[in-house]
Amino acid sequence: MHITTLVTTDMWIESISYIIAFVVSAGMTVVGIMIAYQNYQRYKMPVLSTLLYQQIFLFSFYIYGIWGNTALRLIISDLNLNPDLSAKLAVFIPIIGIPFLVVSWFMLLKFAFNLNAYKFTKVFIWGYFPTLVLLIFVLALLIHKQILHIPADPDLFVVRIIVALNLVIHLFFIYPFVYPKQSATLDKETGFTRKWAALYLFIVVAQSAIMSVFNIYGFVSTSLAIILLFGSSVFIPVKILLNSQLQESSKNINFDAFCTLYEISKREAEIILEICSGKSNKAIAEKLFITLQTVKDHNHRIFTKTGVKSRVQLSNLVNEKTGNTN
Repeated sequence: MHITTLVTTDMWIESISYIIAFVVSAGMTVVGIMIAYQNYQRYKMPVLSTLLYQQIFLFSFYIYGIWGNTALRLIISDLNLNPDLSAKLAVFIPIIGIPFLVVSWFMLLKFAFNLNAYKFTKVFIWGYFPTLVLLIFVLALLIHKQILHIPADPDLFVVRIIVALNLVIHLFFIYPFVYPKQSATLDKETGFTRKWAALYLFIVVAQSAIMSVFNIYGFVSTSLAIILLFGSSVFIPVKILLNSQLQESSKNINFDAFCTLYEISKREAEIILEICSGKSNKAIAEKLFITLQTVKDHNHRIFTKTGVKSRVQLSNLVNEKTGNTN
């Protein structure tokens, strides 16, 4: 009777521990996405749009990969499947959600490189996704053909693979902060500079070490590892929100910095200057030797990038950021 009571008590403590972890991680998910959305809505920077998508895809993977996988495992446990099949399911269920993580990593790299005035080439874009998809496919094939044997703890096996890939991605993430381009201004505008990127990398490394042995102390270490995982993932949007430089939105940047800030192309920059000087679309088309429709198309892209809805708002934004249009 006494032993049964202890077992029941332990089960209740474990259940409460996971419930708390779920509530906290769900809260972190909402916080990360809402803050990223708030940052973008307030400042309309394309780089913050990239960060918003990164948060959405990252937490989509976490919710599915951790809590969705947990729920499915509970269902599977009632089916009394043989151990080999259960181990394979433990590996393949999280792999289904990997595309969310792959896109999240891409958005994280895009955020870091754009923040430091780098632009992704088509070669990188067309090479990134096929490479990771091929890597995942080969891994799944090796497991399916039993060339790569699943260890006794399949969950830890999957986590360590993902942790290793995540660390590789973050080595690429830190590169543009170590070697930023001279024209980079967005890091200072957002406040996410090299030292904060280094701190974030340190947190990721620490979190990766913990995740590599997440279940060493059973449900206690597992719950804490999950909370740390979700918490570290909101670091970037929270840091940007709290940045005083971004809140003050300095007016002392030049026009080139304005164009970098909003990812304005050279032709779009020419059109902005003409709009700010009061020229009509027809006059701009004649001066730049382009068609009227081309000018309208550029106007639409400029409005989308800067978050304005009219030529007057665009002129006001340029004046607000630079003090003049010359």
